[in-house]
Amino acid sequence: MSIHVYHPYSVTANLAIGARARAVAAALADAFSAWQERVSQRRTLARLDDRLLRDMGLSRSDVEHEVSKPFWQA
Repeated sequence: MSIHVYHPYSVTANLAIGARARAVAAALADAFSAWQERVSQRRTLARLDDRLLRDMGLSRSDVEHEVSKPFWQA
């Protein structure tokens, strides 16, 4: 029978904290990447002419509504 004593500065505790920190960093990087992509797509959409928008089934007011959203909003 073995007894495991948890200590906040133990190696396993530090590894778990490191794994959580990496997971948080990865989630933040993914969010940042998605925000950048969203801004890029909205800029491209805003530059399309009315003929292309009609072909896609969008109106200029649809585009203005989408482009006016903040970068974090999908």
